[in-house]
Amino acid sequence: MEKRKKMSSMDATLMGVGEIIGAGIFSMTGVAIGVAGPGTPITYLFAGLCAMILCLPYMSISSAIPAKGGQYLYVSRFTKPVLGFMLVWNMIFETLNISVLGISTGQYLPVIFPFLTQRSAGIIVVILITIACLFNINTSAKVQSLMVVMILVTLGLYIFLGLPKMEYFTFRDLITVTGWTGIFTAVSYVRTAAYGAIGLVNMAGEIENARKVVPASIAKATLGCTALYSLVALVSVGVVPWKDMIDQPLSTAAKTFMPGFAFSVFVVCGALFGLLTTLLAMTINYSRVIWAAVDDGLLPGFLKPLNRHGIPYRIIIIMGIIGVVPIALNVPLKQVFAIMNAPGMLIGLLGTFPALIAPKKLPNRFAKAWFRVPLPAMWVVVIAHCSVTMFFSYTLFTDLTLPIIIGIIIFYGGGIVYYYMRKNYLKKNQNVDLDVVLSTYDPEWLTDDPPEVG
Repeated sequence: MEKRKKMSSMDATLMGVGEIIGAGIFSMTGVAIGVAGPGTPITYLFAGLCAMILCLPYMSISSAIPAKGGQYLYVSRFTKPVLGFMLVWNMIFETLNISVLGISTGQYLPVIFPFLTQRSAGIIVVILITIACLFNINTSAKVQSLMVVMILVTLGLYIFLGLPKMEYFTFRDLITVTGWTGIFTAVSYVRTAAYGAIGLVNMAGEIENARKVVPASIAKATLGCTALYSLVALVSVGVVPWKDMIDQPLSTAAKTFMPGFAFSVFVVCGALFGLLTTLLAMTINYSRVIWAAVDDGLLPGFLKPLNRHGIPYRIIIIMGIIGVVPIALNVPLKQVFAIMNAPGMLIGLLGTFPALIAPKKLPNRFAKAWFRVPLPAMWVVVIAHCSVTMFFSYTLFTDLTLPIIIGIIIFYGGGIVYYYMRKNYLKKNQNVDLDVVLSTYDPEWLTDDPPEVG
């Protein structure tokens, strides 16, 4: 088979930054301000802290076992096969993230093209990104890198021009307006937007020197974006009265202090590109995890074919269709976000447990890993993450109606039923035992030549 080009360290870091920036700072800042008010900068700092807590288990295990399929393979091989499948099932549900980004993009694109409605703009963007994800990963990474650099320059300009114009903010307001309750509640909305870089774990098969580059890129992207988020939020609640920013995009604040040309650049190179990079990286990330489950036989073989670039094109096309539906139905952004993340946070906890189990099964790999967290410390990290996640997940569930909660329960319950039906079908018709397949460590996962396993 033809050897395909892989992402460099810089491309991987910028891919991680691109997956983070967009959903959080451009589309959810207004939502966070509605809950935390002037305390939103602190909200983003706490979100970044939560993100790093989540990232540590993934950084550790990916440094020891840089595997194709990342999160799914770790969970299915080192915990229980059914849990690995539920992680994939949840990721299928989280494809609604595409809708969140599409709706958000629709808030900005009509500024440039007034003839477009918010709904039509969102649909067009999702379709175009779906098409873009069908091309060679290296090409996608280079386009991603260019857009991310332009985003960083634009947000730097937003901060540079905005800080001297802050007339409506004092440091006393950070906590006194909504209190810690408002700040911690807002974290539940922006937390998921801060840890998008863990998606690099699922792209390890397409990254050079993944054992070192993946954990390093996750850390650099997460910490850098946390600092950037907080500064942008500080400007956003300082240049206009914070109540005027509730549920509003960043362009609402930007147009008050940015000259006409700079504002146009902000909308195109900042907001729009920010959303596009997140959408691009997320689509690539999710499709690789889902394909790994297809390759194991958990999902129909119809989804398995790759195009000439090695891309699971059928999966990506279906993801695009799922992303378009809520936009076409005009579902509100906040509602889609809550529906997707309330259960997603809880299921996502599964991804942290392999970091506690794998070191005992493959000690040589972890002993020689580039990034290591001592096992006792990892237990503290995982327990802390579980506690924080359950708290914020509960906060989001309170925003959902009873029929939606029942629908979510049916969806995940249906996933468990599907798994055991699929398991019995493969056992009866193809003599394939999923319990054996999904509990077997396979060196073919590896993306490089790691230390010998003893």
